[in-house]
Amino acid sequence: MRPRPSFAGAAVEVSDLGRSVAFHRLWLPMLGFRRVWAGPDRVMWSRGYDHFVMRQAKEGISYGPGALWLAVSAESRAQVDQVFAELRDAGAEILQPPKELDYFAPGYYSVAFRDPDGVPIEVAHRWDELPEVADAEQVQVPGHGVTLGGYFFKPQAGAPPYPAVILLHGFAGHAHNMVGLARTCTANGYAALALSLRGWLGSDGESDQGLRQPLDVLAAIDWLAKRPLVDKDRIAVVGASMGGQVALLAAAHKPPIRAVASFYGPMDLSRWREANPFIRDYLDDLCGPEGLPVRSPILRVAQIDAPVLLVHGDRDENVPVDQAQAMAEALKSHGKEVETFIVPGGTHFFTEQQNAAARRKLFDFLRRHLNRS
Repeated sequence: MRPRPSFAGAAVEVSDLGRSVAFHRLWLPMLGFRRVWAGPDRVMWSRGYDHFVMRQAKEGISYGPGALWLAVSAESRAQVDQVFAELRDAGAEILQPPKELDYFAPGYYSVAFRDPDGVPIEVAHRWDELPEVADAEQVQVPGHGVTLGGYFFKPQAGAPPYPAVILLHGFAGHAHNMVGLARTCTANGYAALALSLRGWLGSDGESDQGLRQPLDVLAAIDWLAKRPLVDKDRIAVVGASMGGQVALLAAAHKPPIRAVASFYGPMDLSRWREANPFIRDYLDDLCGPEGLPVRSPILRVAQIDAPVLLVHGDRDENVPVDQAQAMAEALKSHGKEVETFIVPGGTHFFTEQQNAAARRKLFDFLRRHLNRS
């Protein structure tokens, strides 16, 4: 078992954000950190699920001597609870009682408090590997030079051999994010393979925003097609956000799939970079402008033969809806089969009602393209 890291993340207050970013770019990339988000007053660096935030100091406001936030790793949730009880009884200032914050990192559970100098400190536990799921088989799938972790779900309806769906998560996600959709697939008679993309929880390698990840998906399609319960001629790939981008890039390699669906995925990364200033530093550090075309599904439409479904919210603040609209027009101009489902009021995170409508559209699409010939 790999030793647990001592720290889960940190944030520092700086006097000159631009100067600090220039300085830290000299060494953080050597350790695998990339800028994943940038705003006027702060920058977030990330190495997988480890975060390092720099925040511009504000005149007259101090959060402690240099440090703004420090997160220390705990061995278990019980240890987080134990720290909370000890500090509460000692009269420490508790900023946040034990709480799940799994949007921050997989399985993230933490307590936050201030030390005697007023410095905020967090004690956090997070998953080291994908957790077991009672109704799924935990699997290791060969990718393109890496091993991918995930879950295989058997259908709860129908008769073998079953149609099957590969489910791909978005940036900073993992296979466990797709468990709910996988269970809906099984209830509708599909086998489901929920995968962690390379670089994310349970899988090897480094995330690359669609460079080698599509090759991993091709290998996963081959693996799934050999499962005894699966009909190798009735496989679809469905992805969310980055997963949708990767799904379409994989489809451009002409694998033996019958359908592909993308939920709010970026299609043209150059235009995405122009439209969203918060991801420019991330893309620049990852690959530079010259690395964006190869990661852009809109430039591969001529090679995509499988029917495509594009689902997008018309108020998406991260990936603008015109990404899906432009992709649909490009596919149509090449004579490809494409459907769009625009969710009124939908952002990059659908409400429960919006998600239900989008899933109804998805399963209607899958039924029409994965039915027996």
